[in-house]
Amino acid sequence: MIYTDEPLSPGWWLKRLMGQLIERRPRYDLLQSYYDGTNGIPAYADAAVRDAARRLMAMSGTNYAELAIEATRERMRPIGFRTGAQNDDLGDSEAWNVWQANSLDADHKLVDSTALSLSQAYTIVGALDPDIGAPLITAEDPREVIAECAPARRRKVLAAAKVFHDDVYGTDVAYLYLPGYVIKAHRKHQEGESSDLSGWEWASAPESIGIPVVPVVPFAYRPQVRGLPKGEIEPHLRILDRINYTLLNRLEIVTMQAFRQRAVKGVPTTNPDGTEVDYDELFRQGPGAIWTLPATAEMWESGSLDLTPIQSTVKDDATTFAAVTRTPLSYMIPDAAQGSAEGAQLTREGLTFKVVDRCGYAGESWEDTMALSFLRMGDLERANRRDLEIIWASPERYTLSERGSAASQAVGLSKRTVQEKIWQLTPQEIARNEAELAAEALLAPDPTPDPVPEPVGAAA
Repeated sequence: MIYTDEPLSPGWWLKRLMGQLIERRPRYDLLQSYYDGTNGIPAYADAAVRDAARRLMAMSGTNYAELAIEATRERMRPIGFRTGAQNDDLGDSEAWNVWQANSLDADHKLVDSTALSLSQAYTIVGALDPDIGAPLITAEDPREVIAECAPARRRKVLAAAKVFHDDVYGTDVAYLYLPGYVIKAHRKHQEGESSDLSGWEWASAPESIGIPVVPVVPFAYRPQVRGLPKGEIEPHLRILDRINYTLLNRLEIVTMQAFRQRAVKGVPTTNPDGTEVDYDELFRQGPGAIWTLPATAEMWESGSLDLTPIQSTVKDDATTFAAVTRTPLSYMIPDAAQGSAEGAQLTREGLTFKVVDRCGYAGESWEDTMALSFLRMGDLERANRRDLEIIWASPERYTLSERGSAASQAVGLSKRTVQEKIWQLTPQEIARNEAELAAEALLAPDPTPDPVPEPVGAAA
């Protein structure tokens, strides 16, 4: 039994956070369905119709939502961190070691994709893991993890919870994180959810985590002054619905009118003896088949349907979706790449500005994550949040010829700045390049010619 009446008690916090989590899950599930491309399946009463519609909807769905989200995510690439421990323009190697030990070169994409698609994501910074030699950093789904922040300090987490189903033991598990400690609760698995904590019990006493804060970091790339953050495509779901509905109509038309329909009118329904005419037998298909029709019979055949207006409608809606999400149209409509170079540049700029904006919010959360990691390690100097800074790769992508031309014109810039800003090398690549240049300089032959010896017997 978990008591929930006392404000700010562990039970009170668990009930509060679990209630918010249950309330938000349907919204997250809806946004996930758009990201997966499984949204909008009609729920017809008739099973046969429902199954047929489901198959058509599955074929008609064009997942523009995932495309728009990933077009942003794939340009968000952290390449290093700077801390107050050292004045290293190439970044702090210890911070990068923590990043690499947690495989965040790859797994940061999980956090970014989730935050962009569902509007929120989380990281949990665990204790020092001896297998990786660093605190364990995990990417978390907002349908399982929730945090509540201080009203005046939106990045200060007051309490957090992770609630999930343990398939191995068949139990529901909840971890409540409060400043300085964590408490585990569990219950026998139950279908359905309720925030009244019925059946839940504390599984352990409060366990110290060794740091005086909550080790959970929220990620939100489109926060609001009031209310929940927005997902990347959440304001534009109606456009996606229009696209999928139009595509579904096209498939339904093709399904119903893929072949011309034929009809016969003016023919009797019964034979002279009163039996019913079997027109399936009379109108048998085959190379040698001959149909005998009464003089009053008339044949009718359906005409073909022009699908061009429907295709144009889809293209128009896709263009609108590309505009409002600042996604290059060529990503969605391949032949749009044939447009003017100026138009392509403007579209690319819109995407670049959006990525820079999202990186601003993402960077704060990744810096919080790294600060918590160093706090877990007892490195207070590197954990100083004021001196912690993330280094992002440039969201721009240029050809080698464009980079070479820009580098040749970069008068007044240092070689390191040219390597970073123009050649877009990572701090690790810059360090390796400088080391290789130094090694090549040592192995290079001395350009100074050997002195010419004086002739024997030369006059002084």
